[in-house]
Amino acid sequence: MLLGSAAASAAASSAAPGERSEATQTATASHGAASFDVLFPRYRQIEAKVQFWKQVFGGYSELQTIVHSSEIPWKVLRVIDHRGKAATMSEAQFDNYRRKADQDAREAMERLIASVHAKRHAPQSMNAEERRIFELFKDQPGDDRFARLRGTIRTQRGIKERTERALQVADAYLPYMEQIFAGYGLPKALTRLPIVESSFNVEAYSRSHAAGVWQFIPASAKLYMRLDEVVDDRRDPWTSTDAAARHLRDDYALLQDWPLAVTAYNHGRYGIARGLKAINGKTLVDLIERGNHPRWGFAGKNYYAEFLAAVELEREWRQRSDRPAGLDPIEFEIVETKHYVPYETLRRLSGGDDELFRKLNPAYRPDVIDGKLYVPPGHLIRVPAGSARSFEVGYARLGEHERFDSQRVYFLLHKVRKGETLGGIAREYRTSVEALQRVNGLRGSMIRIGQVIKVPPREEARPGPISVAVGESKPALTRSQIQAARREAAVHIVSRGDTLAAIARRYRVSEASLRAANGLSSSLIRVGQRLDIPVEGRAPITREHRVRSGQTLSSIAREYDVSIEALRRANGLGTSSLIKVGQTLQVPQD
Repeated sequence: MLLGSAAASAAASSAAPGERSEATQTATASHGAASFDVLFPRYRQIEAKVQFWKQVFGGYSELQTIVHSSEIPWKVLRVIDHRGKAATMSEAQFDNYRRKADQDAREAMERLIASVHAKRHAPQSMNAEERRIFELFKDQPGDDRFARLRGTIRTQRGIKERTERALQVADAYLPYMEQIFAGYGLPKALTRLPIVESSFNVEAYSRSHAAGVWQFIPASAKLYMRLDEVVDDRRDPWTSTDAAARHLRDDYALLQDWPLAVTAYNHGRYGIARGLKAINGKTLVDLIERGNHPRWGFAGKNYYAEFLAAVELEREWRQRSDRPAGLDPIEFEIVETKHYVPYETLRRLSGGDDELFRKLNPAYRPDVIDGKLYVPPGHLIRVPAGSARSFEVGYARLGEHERFDSQRVYFLLHKVRKGETLGGIAREYRTSVEALQRVNGLRGSMIRIGQVIKVPPREEARPGPISVAVGESKPALTRSQIQAARREAAVHIVSRGDTLAAIARRYRVSEASLRAANGLSSSLIRVGQRLDIPVEGRAPITREHRVRSGQTLSSIAREYDVSIEALRRANGLGTSSLIKVGQTLQVPQD
């Protein structure tokens, strides 16, 4: 947990329910110094929800179903115990049985609620089950309290066993995750979100096509990581952690409030901002109580309560003397390629077996693992701890039959669906219409439904020298991108995924000066909006850097907008890029 001053905590607790005190807002600006309760207030209005989700995560078995209302979820109407049936059925039989049993339970409860509403003025005429429901909602206001429940009945399955497994598995990743989040100045408690998202299951894949421990959907993934025919970085718990940190950083940059930012991870930051504006609200409680957008539903209203429940449950679990030991942190080193190389060659150079190499590099697609496509240059490869140097030596000795200047000629196949155009297919695969025409022998752009289109793999630019460091690195902007941004005209067109804070960082100006230059009273911006970039107010650059786990010389060079060669000269590294955690580097002007 994050520890902070008692004074700040006391000031936060004295604020009105659903509101944040001035002390709370001040403490929030310094994430590392503020306590958990200051950054993530436990609003009185959601306390019952937090307790409900604690029971879902840690009380109810995966073979139990909770029947309740989506509007008052903590009022448990019925608990169905399927453990007896599960013991006598096959997995397929039980799945079919449970779906029907849960549906029957929802329909039966709807009928029961309707009957209680009809008899609400004559409770003496109710049977025992009706009277139980009547008494359960006696504290709810309004003569229509049962009528309001109609159409809100849902079922929720317990996940106690899954949560216990998650808490054990989490120890393999949490030390790294906490370092990454600390590097971005984010509260470490946010690294517990995978308990809610995926139960720390690296293989998790949802019906909405979200993948990995952080459950990125494709649209969000493409803003923060690689998602193409070579890799799906969502399945990489280390790379996706860096992406999640930047996602949450951008959520907070726009919303300036952690309960809202956490909820935005589930609902979308612009949806949250629009929802607050529509009701003239300021807090998550405002949005929960008064938000009425059709897409603002059960998941969004409960997500922050789920997060608080998961954090509290994990804290209690770690305090248990009888808890099972967690997994050891996974240790590795990083090497960076500069050619197109077969996956099997990289695995051999790593010195590890196939299972370990796949565990350390889980993002590669089957076509790469099977050798149909090469691993492109510039990819950061994880190898077992202590084997980076031998990898470098072996890589330098590779012959021309194992390292190449271009990708293999291998085509993805796309079957044309109704409504698709050649331009749309080109955008989907991030290639050009001309490339599609060339490999498919098309003279024009006419295609037909059912036609199979060959899609060529993309080329990736070749990087500089190999860099080695303990941990993982995920660069934000390259040096050339930053320099290009500075050379651009002093106007920025807002694109999807942009935040005011991110734009300010890109152009090396303060967020306040950016707002002032554009007459903005808040950080809310919209796609397509033109922003004038002020030429003054560039932030100072720190000239001493302490190496953190996961950093390489090249990532540090990009962070400070200097060249790798200048860093080497300033620190007497010669031609080496080898650095170690805790080392202090001098960062020169370049």
